Amino acid sequence: MLRWSLLILPIPEVSQIDTVFTVRLTQAKIGVGATKELGHDLISKKISKALLICGKNIYEKTEIIKDVIKVVESEGIEVNVWNGVEPEPTLRSIEDGIEYASGFKFDAIIAVGGGSSIDTAKLINLYTTYPTSSILDYIPQPVGNGKQIPGALKPLIAVPTTSGSGSETTPTAVFTVSESGLKFGLSHESLLPSLAIVDPLNTLTMPQSTTASTGLDALMHAIEAYTSKPYNVRPRPSRGDLRPVYVGSNPVTDNLAEKSIELIGKYLKRAYHNGQDLEARSAMSLASYLAGVALGNAGTHISHAISLVLGGITDAPHGVCVAITAPALLEILAEVMPEKLAKIAELLGYDDEISIKRRANKSVEAVKDLLSALDFPNGLLELGIKESDIALIAEKTLLMKRLLNQSPVDANKKLIERILQKSLRLW
Repeated sequence: MLRWSLLILPIPEVSQIDTVFTVRLTQAKIGVGATKELGHDLISKKISKALLICGKNIYEKTEIIKDVIKVVESEGIEVNVWNGVEPEPTLRSIEDGIEYASGFKFDAIIAVGGGSSIDTAKLINLYTTYPTSSILDYIPQPVGNGKQIPGALKPLIAVPTTSGSGSETTPTAVFTVSESGLKFGLSHESLLPSLAIVDPLNTLTMPQSTTASTGLDALMHAIEAYTSKPYNVRPRPSRGDLRPVYVGSNPVTDNLAEKSIELIGKYLKRAYHNGQDLEARSAMSLASYLAGVALGNAGTHISHAISLVLGGITDAPHGVCVAITAPALLEILAEVMPEKLAKIAELLGYDDEISIKRRANKSVEAVKDLLSALDFPNGLLELGIKESDIALIAEKTLLMKRLLNQSPVDANKKLIERILQKSLRLW
């Protein structure tokens, strides 16, 4: 009776706060050999012509693309390949892909690769379905023109070859939008892939450095989704369709994030030291997908916002740019949400402290130890970032309002500068 009465008490405030959260995710096939079923999956969707999008490295240096084409063509489906994806997509490369794709008709897009390939495919799908005069038209203001996406897109089948981006199950595409290297993300439910083929066999060719950076990206997706502003502290929208894509942390995303953190803590080092460890690769593929669902609904916040700026001024991969501020972020969050930070420490194997506060602080140590085990750079200074750069980086980070709105603390310039200062050296 007590639990029911506690649930009834907040009812007078229901009109002021949002009591609803949404959960969207891509239908997925997960497991060793799932790629072999792709041809049948396309036939079931009545697809006869597909555009396959990938990067040059995976096209020329692995057998993955040949294997995918063979599986698809065995069902009589015509495949055209564009392999012009850049590792960190720029608007120019995306425009090249749009121009290529506009030259023929296709029923669906197959994106094979890491987050860059899948994000590029999302944008090519958008701009070939609803062409505009400028590629900035659908990009939110102040960077773009803020035009609304009219409706549904063609089916997009995502086949990840890394275990980190989670792009196979998110409604977001990240890309470089300016010559200065500033990155930005476009989020809209129509960008959500139709099907994800999460096959660990496709990740066996990942280099050691890519295994580390993508795995850390997945870890930060899970941690930031887990610690994002809760869904029920927001004002209730006047209409359901005005609820944001990122609704904040909630019971569903929290559970997914916890499992993802646990898997990464147990298996990332194994996958890093032995790329042929199929058990570790399978666990990391699952962890990446779970973290992707968590971030695609709850959102990420400060470290990801900073990473979009760092990615434009350094050559470091995205996973490095986002994880390099993780210890400093966790140190701050331990002060405001010790229970969740204590749980992160526990999931990463640091559960020997009795006090929640002390265990919460252990989350910082746990992440630092993981970074060190993966031969991670010792802070921003090793990336070429100087102390004198901090103010400008913080200013640019403030432009990432889509992400900073998810922060559980006031993400002002002073706080961002504090995180950057603490991240100059990690140990």
